[in-house]
Amino acid sequence: MNNQTEKVTKTEKILKILIYVGVIALLAIPFIVSSNLYQPFITGKSFVFRVVVEILIAIWLILAILYPKYRPKKNWILISFVLFTLSLFVSNLFGIDQTASFWSSFERMEGWVTIVHLLGLSVVLGSVLNTKKEWYTLFQVSLLGSLIMLALAFKEIFDFAGNNFGVDPWNRRIETTIGNSSFLAIYALFNSFFAILLIFKDTSRLSNFIKLAKKTCLDNWLIWFYITAFALNTWMLFQTGTRGAMLGFMGGLVLIGLLMAFLEKEKTIYKKISIGLIVGVVFFIGTVFSLRDTNFVQNNQPLNRLTSIFEIEKTDSGFKFERTGQARIYAWKMAIDGFQERPILGWGQSNFNYVFDKYYIPEFISSDDWHDRAHNLFFDWLIAGGIFGLFFYLSIWLATILSILKTSKFKNIEKAILVGMLGGYFVHLLFIFDILISYLYFIFIIAFVYAITTKDKQPLQYQISENLKKILIPAIILVTPFVVYLINYQPYKGAGELAKAIKVAGGTSEDQLFFYNDNPILDNIKYFESVIDGNTFGTSEARIEMMVAGNTVSSIVVSDEKSQKKLNGAKIQYYEYVYDQVIQQIENTPDNSRYPYLLSSFLAQIGEFELAEKYALMAVELSPAKQAIRIPLIRIYFVTNQPEKALVVARNTYELDESKKDLWIEYARVADKFDEELFNQLIDQAIERGNEDWANKILKEKNNLQ
Repeated sequence: MNNQTEKVTKTEKILKILIYVGVIALLAIPFIVSSNLYQPFITGKSFVFRVVVEILIAIWLILAILYPKYRPKKNWILISFVLFTLSLFVSNLFGIDQTASFWSSFERMEGWVTIVHLLGLSVVLGSVLNTKKEWYTLFQVSLLGSLIMLALAFKEIFDFAGNNFGVDPWNRRIETTIGNSSFLAIYALFNSFFAILLIFKDTSRLSNFIKLAKKTCLDNWLIWFYITAFALNTWMLFQTGTRGAMLGFMGGLVLIGLLMAFLEKEKTIYKKISIGLIVGVVFFIGTVFSLRDTNFVQNNQPLNRLTSIFEIEKTDSGFKFERTGQARIYAWKMAIDGFQERPILGWGQSNFNYVFDKYYIPEFISSDDWHDRAHNLFFDWLIAGGIFGLFFYLSIWLATILSILKTSKFKNIEKAILVGMLGGYFVHLLFIFDILISYLYFIFIIAFVYAITTKDKQPLQYQISENLKKILIPAIILVTPFVVYLINYQPYKGAGELAKAIKVAGGTSEDQLFFYNDNPILDNIKYFESVIDGNTFGTSEARIEMMVAGNTVSSIVVSDEKSQKKLNGAKIQYYEYVYDQVIQQIENTPDNSRYPYLLSSFLAQIGEFELAEKYALMAVELSPAKQAIRIPLIRIYFVTNQPEKALVVARNTYELDESKKDLWIEYARVADKFDEELFNQLIDQAIERGNEDWANKILKEKNNLQ
């Protein structure tokens, strides 16, 4: 008896419904913002994802034990994913920071543990949702969710308009509950392509739509919904101003057009649509770039950012792209150097920061001096997993695309759209990295392809006796809560405690000081202790945040002398605790420059200059070319009146890249204090080089001090 004629039992139906509920819950993840947790846009989403997937895997295991048709089927998509996961395990095991590799951090919530969850989810979805109807329903629900996200986008724009009078709210990048424009862009990109897929999934209905479009939309309301969703998601994508996603979206449309023209040679309607797509995209790009210097494009945030990606400046050392693009290229160069050092297994997941430290290029310009990603899928996986990690990752893509093109279970139009969607996503990943939302939608696609292309294949055959079933099923039910607890509870608790720990003091509208905790500073220590005692992957971030919060602690002054004396005692206790904890972190991760760098700044803030110098020198030794690392050392020598050391370090730092204004100003400040003749020379040189604004800034600063 085949699967189509098998009678569905009540137990099977209940288990499948539970899986459906879990999958719908996953679609709600982009909307989660956990304000009570550290990194509220990231941690809450990830904890919900992990818990839901763990429960889904447990339900699926029971389903697969009872009903063999839900067991995995042999397919290269699944095989590639398993090999990729195993390869990363080995890379992480022999990598630099195993805790970061396996468990990641609150800021990213990725690591090997997330890859395993994604693998498990792909197996569950690919084994249970085995009809197109189920998958298209999932995509429809996702589109409904995207309309809610659109409403949040409009709310964000209107709220910004209300709080920023005179500033154009439509000319800014939106983030919504996803918390990052680039990540919102990939959410919109997937939903735009889902809308296209749903429009064309039923060609007869499409034909009816075309015939009746001029008469009424009531008979084709669903297609009108898809068209509306496509248009609005496309608007949202462009409103994020994410250039990689915009290029990917347009490239995906062109790819759909090319594949439709190639696969559907006989159908005139598809020829017209494919030509229309290609011509439309080319015309749009050509028009935008031809008008790039006009006010229309310059004053339009998405179009301006799109055209700026190709801004190239000729310099004495060659050609440079605009700031963000050039930063990407430098990051990729660092990644190549890092790959050459560890080509086989890589550095382990979440360890690009060590490559960034060691192979830093002084010309690199970014608002972030602590990159932990290469911002390119090739280089990210080369660093994380070496040549094997990248090979198995790309194998997942290749297996998925080949499965789409070779199967007869997808119509040609479906093949074109699925490949176009993956193509658009791939282009996006050439400029950014994956996060939970993009991972989730990628899993939807590969599981969809896996499920449909293996529908008629036999699942893996292994016999389970009735007695063993009676043992396994209760064991799964009993063990699952413990697994969920062990993986998630302590980190979740730590994220909550860390959110409390970093809140020290603030000011009201009357500029009066208030404390967030009943026992100022001592309660902050208590919360930090709670995070660290939990022994989770959040410990390193807690130690960073306690140094950052230390700047607030050291600056607190109250008017009451008795209260200030009590406060000073708490400050000393805080300083000692922070120092002890960060020393432990430096011992645990001796190759990470960030901890001695921050500790040096922290110690200088409280007047411990001798110790501050020690750790500043340690940080410089770990990342000698990174100028930002040297700034605390310059300031230590400046404050402690060590002219020779201050001038040498300031000059060497500036000479690493003489195009950086902030480094010149740092050097000029030192010269102003210790060497008036040098200061005047620097002013003259700046003017000669056309940097009058540099000279004016430091002269204005000098006059204000006088």
